[in-house]
Amino acid sequence: MTETRRHVEPLEELQFALAEGDAIHPPKGLVQTVLDAALATRAAGRPVHEPPPISEFEAFRRAVASLDRLLESLDAEQWRLPALRDLDVQGLVGHLTGVERGFLASLHEPDGAQADADHVASTDAVALAQGGRSPAETLRHWQVAAAETLGALSEAETSSHLDETVALHGLRLPLGPMLVVRTFELWTHEEDIRRATARPLQAPDAASLRLMTELAVAMLPSGMRRADRDAGGRCARIVLTGPGGGTWQRDLGSTPDDSRSRGPADVRIVLDAVDFCRLVANRVDPAALATVVDGDHALAQDLFVGAASLALD
Repeated sequence: MTETRRHVEPLEELQFALAEGDAIHPPKGLVQTVLDAALATRAAGRPVHEPPPISEFEAFRRAVASLDRLLESLDAEQWRLPALRDLDVQGLVGHLTGVERGFLASLHEPDGAQADADHVASTDAVALAQGGRSPAETLRHWQVAAAETLGALSEAETSSHLDETVALHGLRLPLGPMLVVRTFELWTHEEDIRRATARPLQAPDAASLRLMTELAVAMLPSGMRRADRDAGGRCARIVLTGPGGGTWQRDLGSTPDDSRSRGPADVRIVLDAVDFCRLVANRVDPAALATVVDGDHALAQDLFVGAASLALD
């Protein structure tokens, strides 16, 4: 005896009856036709509203301008608030001034003392020197250092030096990727200051964020090696949502310039693009993130540890 499905609402019953009456088997090739049409609309792994691309130089300029606006808005008391490690906001800006001086030196002298200097220790003297200065003086020193860097970069942007390796604080990268690292750092420390002064956090613009996520995903294998987490030749599918996000199939044992994997993913990780960048900056606990993990959860945890190890602080 056939059981008849009943619904409380007559209209609902009618909708099911009409649906069953119109249901047919899809014609052969329909699935492929739909996929072809979808891929023709946009490339796989790209958001529908992908931001217009910008250069690494422009991303760095925007990061400098954003931090400058924030620092200009601080009052005298806010400059004295604890910000990072044992530094107050003023000391943190001193740290950034020290980094800026080292970066400028790297543009003129690639193999100078800054190439292998410790990122924190090499700037300690400049950071601590801010204690005897007024906030206005500290701000002026940082603005001068940033302006000198931007001036040097404007020359490099129109020259043949774009692919030359820059060495700074143990990192050796072409100038373009190094500028994305610097963009990442300025944004991270801007958020440190926002947290210290109880201000809302601010995501990078979508175009800058896109450059940051691209580089961070590419460097995940390096981060996992730095954290002594063995990926064992496995790969991850990483889906970063929101503006500036995307989808990557990443071989976790490969070099940073090889972002594709030939095999199936061992784990799939889905999280917000900005949250991912905060994880890479070591500013958030992975357990506190709204993350979807399918597959090898232990590998996902190793990946999170590796991501956080990329932070310079």
